[in-house]
Formats: sequence, structure tokens, C-alpha cells
Amino acid sequence: MNVGLLTTSYKTTDVEIREKLAIPETEVKPIIAFLKGRSKVKEIMLLSTCNRVELYLQSDNLEQAFNEVGKAFLEYLDLPEEIGSTFQRLTGVEAIKHIFRVASSLEAMVIGEPQITGQIKNYFHLSVEGGGCGFYINQIMNRAFITAKRVKNETEIAKFAVSISFAAVELAKKIFDHLSDKVILVVGAGEMAELAVNHLLKAGCSHLLVTNRTFSRAVSLAEKFKGSAVRFEYMAKHLETADIIISSTGAKGFVIEQEMIIKCMKKRKHRPMFLIDIAVPRDIEPKINDVGNAYVYDIDDLQTVVDTNLKFRENEAKKAEVIIDREIEKMEEWLVTLDVVPTIKLFREKVLELANDELRKGLGQLGELTSKQERTVRSLVNSLAYKFLHHPTVMLKQKAKEGTTGLEYVQAINDLFDLSPSPEKKTPRKVINIK
Repeated sequence: MNVGLLTTSYKTTDVEIREKLAIPETEVKPIIAFLKGRSKVKEIMLLSTCNRVELYLQSDNLEQAFNEVGKAFLEYLDLPEEIGSTFQRLTGVEAIKHIFRVASSLEAMVIGEPQITGQIKNYFHLSVEGGGCGFYINQIMNRAFITAKRVKNETEIAKFAVSISFAAVELAKKIFDHLSDKVILVVGAGEMAELAVNHLLKAGCSHLLVTNRTFSRAVSLAEKFKGSAVRFEYMAKHLETADIIISSTGAKGFVIEQEMIIKCMKKRKHRPMFLIDIAVPRDIEPKINDVGNAYVYDIDDLQTVVDTNLKFRENEAKKAEVIIDREIEKMEEWLVTLDVVPTIKLFREKVLELANDELRKGLGQLGELTSKQERTVRSLVNSLAYKFLHHPTVMLKQKAKEGTTGLEYVQAINDLFDLSPSPEKKTPRKVINIK
């Protein structure tokens, strides 16, 4: 069916190049029209994410399509032709398997991240609306989405956190029964601390306090998340109310010491406290772990959690590969039967045409019949025609799956029944429709 793809991703291309090649969703329809106008490609779909840019093609001449589409794509973006060398070319089953792996998040920078399937669906629908996708790409993408759904439902590839900030949230959920009434205190205004805050608020934490040596930066971060800024010199007092402390400063010594936590724990009546230290050098004194109901995790602890979770996902990815291989087999079986579809269609038309001719003659010779008698005659002829068609149709599809032998059967059927297209004749779908 001559399907192929052009792909460039984080695996082969630096972000400086990828960002130049990126296409926003608003530009999908215009670029599809431009590419089809500058090439002889029959079908085309575009996918553009932060980690990859891909063009899925169907053409009678893939080599020509690759060259024309690749050149037109760079022309549309006003980029030099040498950037085209960053695109890898895949064809046939290799291309389809790649599409299935991308949709199932096996090609993602972080295996199992779920966002990619939604992104692909958006770009697919936009490509369809832009007139880029036809029968073949539609079939491939629908099967890709089925495969991605199976991977999601039949494996645990997306389970457990694989980022430092999200791992902190997962640990917090294990320490507290629920997060809805928990107060977060952020010490410092680092990027990783900000990510952790974002995840914690989405997980249900109700209130945010931010402190920083430079008070204006604390105010800025607090306003971003609708929290409250706290002056750094009053931090110890606010430790009493905080359930989750995230520290990310550039201090050379400990910002939060054991004695501070011992004092505030008495006022907290020893309610659990979770301290996340994502600073290097560390902000939180490790001895705090010796205080009852105080749990300290530094960046190495969190990285260990992430590494463990990544290994788990990699093991689940092996299960996903089995699912993908099976779906590829189904796709291949469907593809090979496409070779016999024209013959099956002509054979069916030939048999139904003969059946209709004989039915007309027979009804004309039988004279006046009751409605019941006429229905019976039509039913008999219809049943005979479809019973005659059934076995050859099944046999042709089966032989096609077995390899080149199927082509011999196709030729034999064509010769035996003198099959040739007759576009001017439109045979009814069923004999019983004839009046």
C-alpha cells in the first residue's frame, strides 16, 4: 500500500532544530494543503510535539513522495534544505510499527507518559479535516489507537512517578491519608520546587506558603499559585502549620535543622510532617528523620524512587511490545487481503448479475405468483448466490495470507469467470432488491 513516514525526534535531533520544525495545531490544515499541492502524495498526516515531528505518507511512489514532501515542508517553514537530513525514512510494516509504538508511548522520552496519545489524536483529526488522510492512513491510525488502548488497559506502563517532582507527590500520598487539607511551605523558589508545588496542588493540597531570602521572589511565586508569601525570618513559626515542606535554596548550610522540627512538632502534637529536600547542597538536616513522624527525603532518595519506577515501566514495556507485535500481525493480515479485494468485488458482481438475469427470466416464465411465492423464489436465488460466493471469498482471503500462492488463485478466478471491471453496470447489493 506504499505507506511511509519522515521522522525526526529527541533521539536524533537537538531541540534547537526540532523547535524550528515544530508546527502548531493552528497551522496543520494550511501546511497539509501546501504539501499536497507541491507533491503527488495521495495521503498525508502531520504530527508535531515537543519531542518529535513526523509526516505519515501514502503514495504510489514513496521515494518521490519523500523527496517532494520533505522539500516542500522546509520551503513552507523557510528553512535551508540541509535540515532535511535530520529526517529518518521508514516504509511499510516498519513505518506502521513505529506509529503504533509512538501512539502507545514506547517512543516517548519517558516511557508510558500518557499525553502523546491525545496529541496524536488531535493532529490526526486536524489532518483529516485538512483533507490529508484517506482510507489507508485512517485504517492505520484507528488500529494504532486500538493498540494504544490495549497497552494502557493490559499493562501498567503508566504506573508510578518517573519525575523528581511527581515522585515527591507520590510519597506524600503514602505518608498522608489524603492531601485535601494539607498546607505546603516552600522554602526558596527553585524550578523543581515550583514543579512539585504544581503537582501537589493538583493532588488536592489546599494552601500554599512561600518563603525566600529575597521576599519579592516569594511574593511572585505565591501569587502564581494563589498562595501567601512569608518573610524568611519568620519561617520557623510557620513550620508549625506546614504539613509538607519543600526546600530548594542555594544556601551552603542547613536551612531547616533538627532542633527547629523538634520544637514545632510539640506544638503540632506530633502530626506527620513530610520534608522534601531538592537542594544541592542539602537544605534539610538529615537527623530530622530521627524525630517521630518527621519524614525527610533528599534528591537522591527521590531519584532512587524514580529509577525504581522507570525499571518497572521498562518491564511493562516488554508486555506492550508483545501487544504491538500481535496488532502488527493483524494489520499485515488485513493488508495482504487488500490484493484480492478487487477480484472478490468483481466475482461478487458477476455472480449476482447472473443470478439477477436468471431470476428475471424465471419470474417471467412462472406467470402470476402470490406475494409469498415470489418472496420464496427470490429468497432461494439469493441464498444460492451467496452460498456460492462464500467459500471462494474465504479461500481467496486465506490464500492471500499464505503468500504468493494467493496470486495464483486470484488469476485462476479471473480466468475462469472472465472477470473485468464494468463501471457502467451497478449490480444491486442483494438479489431480493430486484423488482
